[in-house]
Amino acid sequence: MSASILSKAPQPMRTLLGQSGVLVGILGLVVTFSFASPYFLDARNFINIGQQTTLLAVAAFAMTFIILSGEIDLSIGAVASLLGIFMAMTMRAGYPMEAAVVVGLSVGAGIGLINGALTLFGHVPSFIVTLGMFSIARGVSYALTNARAISVADERFLFLFAKATPLGISATVWYAIVLFIILHFLLTRTVFGASVYAVGGNAEAARLSGIPITQVRLLVFTLAGVLTGATAILLTARLGTGFVEGARNLELDAIAAVVLGGTSFAGGRGSLVRTLFGALLIGILNNGLSLLNVESYYQLVIKGAIIVIAVLLDRWVAERA
Repeated sequence: MSASILSKAPQPMRTLLGQSGVLVGILGLVVTFSFASPYFLDARNFINIGQQTTLLAVAAFAMTFIILSGEIDLSIGAVASLLGIFMAMTMRAGYPMEAAVVVGLSVGAGIGLINGALTLFGHVPSFIVTLGMFSIARGVSYALTNARAISVADERFLFLFAKATPLGISATVWYAIVLFIILHFLLTRTVFGASVYAVGGNAEAARLSGIPITQVRLLVFTLAGVLTGATAILLTARLGTGFVEGARNLELDAIAAVVLGGTSFAGGRGSLVRTLFGALLIGILNNGLSLLNVESYYQLVIKGAIIVIAVLLDRWVAERA
C-alpha cells in the first residue's frame, strides 16, 4: 500500500491501513507459535500473555508520549526496577501499602522531572541524560539490595494489584485499560495532547504559534515518570518482590512496541491505539520465544533487528509521503 494512497484515504480507513502491518504481524506470530509449540494455545498461556502485555503496554504508553514530543527515554526499565525496590523496602519497614504506592509514583515523577530538566535546561540530549539515569538507577538498585530480591510484605498490595480478578480478568489488565482510556483522552481530546503532537512535529512552528515547548516537554517527562511508577507497582505486585532485574530490557521492549505501532521516531506522529497493538505483538513474540526455549541473547538480537527495520520503514514511509 503506497503512502500516496494512504494520504488520500478517509481518516478511519487510513488509521486501519496504518495498523494493518502490525495486525498482520500479530496474526502471523499466533499462527507460527501455534504450530511450533503445543503450549501456546493453552488458556493459561493466554492469561500469561495478557499480564505480560499489560505491563509492557503501560511502559509503552509512557514511551509514546516521550517519542511523540521528539525525545527518548532509555531509563524506564532501570527506574521501574528501582521504584519496585523502594516500594518493597517501604512495606517491609512496616509502612502501609498506600505509602509504598505514593513513594513509587512520586519518586517516579521526580526522576522524570529530573530527566526533563537536565534535557531542556541543561541542553543535553535526552538520549545522554536518560542513559546516565539508567546507569544511576541500576547502580543504586544493586547498592540497596546487593542483587538480592526483596519480598513484598503486604498481602493487600499483592491482591489489589495482581491477584484480584474482577469479572474473571486480572487486576493488572483492568489497571492498564483504565490508564489507556485516560491517556488516550488526554492525548486526543485536550490542548496538552495537541501541544505534544505540535512540539514533536515541528518545535519551531509550535513556538511561533505560542505553544510553550519547554513546559510541554517537561510535563511529558514528568508524566512518563508517573507511568513508570505505575508500571513498577504492577510489576512488583506480579513478581511479589522488588528486584534489580525485575524490569530488565523493558525500555527496549517499550521502544519496539511504540515504533512497531507506527509512532514516528522523529516525533509528532503516532497514537496510543497503535502502541497497544505494538505491545501485544512484542508480548506474543516474547512469550513464543520463551516457549521455544530461545536463549535470551538471541531474543535481544531479534528485537533489536525489529526496531531497526521498523525505524527504516518509518523513514521510508515519511519520505514517500
